[in-house]
Amino acid sequence: LLAGETNELQDGTLIDLCGATLLWRTAEGLTKSPCRSELESRLNEINAGKPQCPVNLNTLIIPRKKSAKSYGSSRQPYVYLNCGHVQGKHAWGKNDKSESGILYKCPICLVDSSKIIQLVMGMESAFHLDSDTLDYAFNPCGHVASLSTVRYWSRIPLPHGTSSFHPVCPFCTSLLSMDKPYVRLIFQDHCSDS
Repeated sequence: LLAGETNELQDGTLIDLCGATLLWRTAEGLTKSPCRSELESRLNEINAGKPQCPVNLNTLIIPRKKSAKSYGSSRQPYVYLNCGHVQGKHAWGKNDKSESGILYKCPICLVDSSKIIQLVMGMESAFHLDSDTLDYAFNPCGHVASLSTVRYWSRIPLPHGTSSFHPVCPFCTSLLSMDKPYVRLIFQDHCSDS
């Protein structure tokens, strides 16, 4: 060991065990993280706002986990990558005759996105840094988290293969986009409030 260094594990230490990466959390660190009920409360706040799809005019619900059943549901929210507007699944503005592949035009701001992402809540509380508003999502998997959480994990390169390091989503280990590792979510909600 070098002077000033220690082999004592600290909260948030990542341990690579031949390809399996473990996150070490101390008891004190876990008390600062939100508990599952806090995360569920934050998710319920978003869903209670009754975010609407501006095309189908139906209420969207962010699920607690991905499922094949929710994939085709008209209530499943998706986010346009370039602008962050959240909407349901619809065919409006889909341009599959573009030279650069399929483009999706956002009906709110009319910005083209190369991709839309299905949103789902990241429910593992040990990966969340705080219980702030859940208004960001990892790109490309769509796991919803707070700004400090997506910012932190998008800056932590984890071992990928035998010779590279890359930031990943902590909830599903999908490789994050190098250009835009997360997107800010813009909901059209509280539409029925006066």
